[in-house]
Amino acid sequence: MPERLEVPALLKLAVVVAAAGAALLAIGPGVGVLQGAPPAAYGSGPLLIALAVLPVVAAVALLLAGKPVGAAGVLVGAAFLAPGRALGDLQLAADALVASRPELVVPTDLVPLAAGTGTWLLLAGHVLTLVAGAMVIVRAGARPGTAVAAEFEDSEPESRKRLLGWGLAFGGLATVGLLMPPFTSDNAYLLELDLANGPGLVMIGGLLIALATLLGCVFAGTARTPKMGRGVLAGVALTVLAVLLPAQIAGITVDWLHTDWRSFMATAGAAGLVATAVWPSGLALKRKESKPITESGGRMHVAAGVLAILTGVAAILGQATDLFVVVIPTDVPINQTDELIILSGVRPGSFANGLLLPAGILVLVLGVLLLIKPVARIFRPMLSVAWVAVPLAGFLALDAVVTATSTSSAIRSGAATWWTLTAVVLSVIAAICAGAAGAIERDDVDLTERSPNIILMAPIAAAMLFAIGAFGLPAMRAEQYVAPGIWSNFRVASWGLIVAVVAVLIASVVAARSRPARAAALLFGTAGLVAVHALEVPMTGERAEGAAAAAGTWLSLATIAALVISAFVALAVRPEPAKRR
Repeated sequence: MPERLEVPALLKLAVVVAAAGAALLAIGPGVGVLQGAPPAAYGSGPLLIALAVLPVVAAVALLLAGKPVGAAGVLVGAAFLAPGRALGDLQLAADALVASRPELVVPTDLVPLAAGTGTWLLLAGHVLTLVAGAMVIVRAGARPGTAVAAEFEDSEPESRKRLLGWGLAFGGLATVGLLMPPFTSDNAYLLELDLANGPGLVMIGGLLIALATLLGCVFAGTARTPKMGRGVLAGVALTVLAVLLPAQIAGITVDWLHTDWRSFMATAGAAGLVATAVWPSGLALKRKESKPITESGGRMHVAAGVLAILTGVAAILGQATDLFVVVIPTDVPINQTDELIILSGVRPGSFANGLLLPAGILVLVLGVLLLIKPVARIFRPMLSVAWVAVPLAGFLALDAVVTATSTSSAIRSGAATWWTLTAVVLSVIAAICAGAAGAIERDDVDLTERSPNIILMAPIAAAMLFAIGAFGLPAMRAEQYVAPGIWSNFRVASWGLIVAVVAVLIASVVAARSRPARAAALLFGTAGLVAVHALEVPMTGERAEGAAAAAGTWLSLATIAALVISAFVALAVRPEPAKRR
């Protein structure tokens, strides 16, 4: 029998902190989240208590079983989702009438309800959950040189690859499901829990939960030891269930609520994460000999290619379907509704999702090329940066949805909103797989230190300078249109601009010190990303009357030219390896 590991003192303290947080999460709903509020839609008390304490129970069970690293992982996994959950609960204090929490309270009129003690207990519980995970995220809280710290030296690369692969598969499924509403409502006082049309805190909190689920799975697959990774997957999965199950059960058991079965993708994903965490070999059906690096890299190329194809399809569907729809209420005259829509600056049939078409085609084509084994390594660096075109186009489309839906209750998000969100999530997963494939490639090549290509520096520096202006200045101008920007008029679309310009700058710096073929591929992929931005006027110009190209478009063309020149220079001029001192 293996020697039992001594539990680090910091881990013991973290479990106590997490237990205190779980107690607050369990007590909060019973105390009352609102003052003088009506009861919940169903008897959710026992379920909420069980879901609140489940991660701590799992961590304690792992401690008793002599697996302190796994116990720490559970606390870390639960902590990933704590900020998003806190923002969702904070909506109860901001405006409980639009919080849509049938497991906690169902308003019976439009009289504002003040936050009760239970709301603040819930927020304190999430803070303690986050603190507990932060305490043990490094070496499970163990001091260097101890037996627990030594566990992190046993990396088990094959197990980590399986955890990353299955974690991304099930975590991606859970992420997509978390973006879907768990129910529809016939009660005028309890709105549907719709992230695209909901209040700001609910929307931001829900998106943070979905993103944290994916990031938690990435952290699990890249942890120094799979023992920590399995614990993180379990913690993420149990917390996803704590977020989803109360609303899903409300949709099943309450007469005036109707289940939206798309959200059960997240439930299935959480179940898959639990299975990945508890399966001894990480969901490997039988032990196999380690595969050669080239074969492992080939599998990651296939995974990245398939995900890129799915991303491209989702993005194209996001452009082909309606971004939002106008539902005219019976008590609002048609001409008044039309006036509200015109004043919002976004007309019915908005063309703001037009950029999703070239972005989707770009990523889809690269995905197909990654499935062709002889050329997969050539085009993989292109996908590593070109995927950003989907968030760039997606955030521009979502900006129109937010603007339109906040202007009038007669406007609701359409199918394109969900396809856009799905495309953005899938693009992130595809990028992670492409990055993993690149890491495997680097294990199979000569990594002798190379000196920077001096001749390449000039066109790359020009491209970086042009890119700052291309994304920082408006690409389109019109008489009654104010473009979203990075330094002014910051909106949802601005996040896409920030991600894109950062991606261009990073890719340019990496290309300057990369092997010639890899540098050229990175630069061509970056040019593809900038080209999508340059198409903003022809693809989306109809959303504003009298639209014309602005400085951002012309600087985008200059950036593309500099990047293409840099790519050819990288192929033509090969730097000498740096001399070792």
